[in-house]
Amino acid sequence: MEGTKRYFGLLTLIFALGCGGGANDTPELGQVTGTITIDGKALPDVAVTFSPVEGGRASTGVTDSNGNYKLMYNTTEPGAIIGKHNVFVAGKVDFDVNDPNAPMTPPEGNVPRDYANIEKQADVTAGSNEINLSYP
Repeated sequence: MEGTKRYFGLLTLIFALGCGGGANDTPELGQVTGTITIDGKALPDVAVTFSPVEGGRASTGVTDSNGNYKLMYNTTEPGAIIGKHNVFVAGKVDFDVNDPNAPMTPPEGNVPRDYANIEKQADVTAGSNEINLSYP
């Protein structure tokens, strides 16, 4: 169970980035950015996934060197479905998220097991949302 949670966000990232989806099937989205920190320090190169509680496509992002992320609904549209989301943070990203054929390595230990399994929720509203995540 523990390993499943750790890899869920990473697998969702790969799936979401590989699926385009047309403009006609896109629900109303809120724009989501934020920073992820662990023990007060920026957490770089990790995948963050917002999965709608009521169902629908998850949105994903990857933190930069300062721990900042921006969620993408698919490869061309930023944002996340409006509503309550379960939030997952997966380990270090060691592949090119823009290349669906890039080799992928499993997450490394930059998200300690105790923190990767913390269940978080966030509400996404219409417009801009800044959702900062801190662990613990």
